[in-house]
Amino acid sequence: MSLIAVVGEGSTTTAVGLVSAWPLGEPCSLVEFDPAGGCLSAWLDTPQSPGLVDVTASSDAGSWLRIESAFQRSTSGLDVLVAPHRTVEASAVIAAASVTVLPVLSALQSPVFVADGGRLRGGLSPLTTQAGLVVISHRQHSGSAAASALGLQRVADLCEALRNRALPHVIALIGQRPYAADEVADFVGTELVIPIADDSWAAAVVAGRAGSAIRFRRSALMKSMTVLAGAASACLRQSQHELVWDDQAGSSL
Repeated sequence: MSLIAVVGEGSTTTAVGLVSAWPLGEPCSLVEFDPAGGCLSAWLDTPQSPGLVDVTASSDAGSWLRIESAFQRSTSGLDVLVAPHRTVEASAVIAAASVTVLPVLSALQSPVFVADGGRLRGGLSPLTTQAGLVVISHRQHSGSAAASALGLQRVADLCEALRNRALPHVIALIGQRPYAADEVADFVGTELVIPIADDSWAAAVVAGRAGSAIRFRRSALMKSMTVLAGAASACLRQSQHELVWDDQAGSSL
């Protein structure tokens, strides 16, 4: 399985940063899957079409060739499949794509697909249940320990739901106050908590602001995204290895 679901607060920045920092030699593409509405066409300066709406409207929406034809190459060099801006349209398109497009992306071994799923609104989404890895993007409320604790309780509940479904997951923790990554890991019961730099300049560049490419690559945000990408890549390889092992063991019975 090569599908990574990125969900939670700051999911779009995390998804774009993850694809931008993905290890060289491993093809990686960006997919917009937020039912609240997409923003990647604006961030990456690409047209709304072709995109996810064109795929779901076609008679061969479950064909990889059709899906592949709807990807665009952004000026920054990212391959992206965009969703509609408006919530009503995006929700309908993503509901349809959950049945036709997601199974195809999940079944492919290459490229890796990083899908921005937005904030979860009650329970696991079809994207999270079909992904080979779930990245939970969570921004701490540095000015309030009580608000941070409440947010982390919701993350802990999500992690428990993922564990109950045996779904691998990683937490991308934006900001190191008031709680450090090791404290968060202990609280939510998840070993992989990757600190992500709270870098407003680099985050603005991810969202389309002009900026030095060299400074961006050297920014604290992209350095932490590189660590996250390495951890996510390793998790995917482990999951694929276990899947192959299970298939081989089953065929020998």
